[in-house]
Amino acid sequence: MGYSGILVRHEIGRAFGAGSRPLPASGLVRGALAALLGLFLLGADAQLERFPARLIDIDGSPIDVSALASERRLIVVTLKAPWCPVCARQLARLEGLSAALENCGATFLVLSPGPADRIRAVREATGFQARYVEDRDLAIARSLGLELAPDQIVPSLLAIDSERAIIWQQRGRSGVSYGDGRLQRYLGCETART
Repeated sequence: MGYSGILVRHEIGRAFGAGSRPLPASGLVRGALAALLGLFLLGADAQLERFPARLIDIDGSPIDVSALASERRLIVVTLKAPWCPVCARQLARLEGLSAALENCGATFLVLSPGPADRIRAVREATGFQARYVEDRDLAIARSLGLELAPDQIVPSLLAIDSERAIIWQQRGRSGVSYGDGRLQRYLGCETART
């Protein structure tokens, strides 16, 4: 969630006197209120956070994100950078879980800063079968509030629906917390402790 999403949640809480307490409305109602209040606070031309509709992977093949998310449960794995060893271990761990995750309907897209040849090296080293996309100039990461530094993305797992909205996310990754278990619980396919 970018700064605008944080601002919207803060303003909704203030408007309804929620303070730090959760609002009593359902998630759907809260989401609708956040969207309306966000448009009011940020202007009518403010955009909700959406993943791009079309991408080109590092092999030059087009990706229709909505179609991919309609066919399977689309999970985007963001890499901090191609040189990130924890990120490479995350991909290797996901490869080890790939049969179970595929049985749960998951398909993966990996988003990383470039260059593309370094991303290809990560794909080869980890063996993780997914579509890999170079985020040139971090345009995608920036639009989603995931820019960590000028050449780094916040390591995350994101579930994207057919409307290209982020419907679940796990931000952050470390050598002791990869988020695999949370992803498996989200997908409803917990197999082993990870």
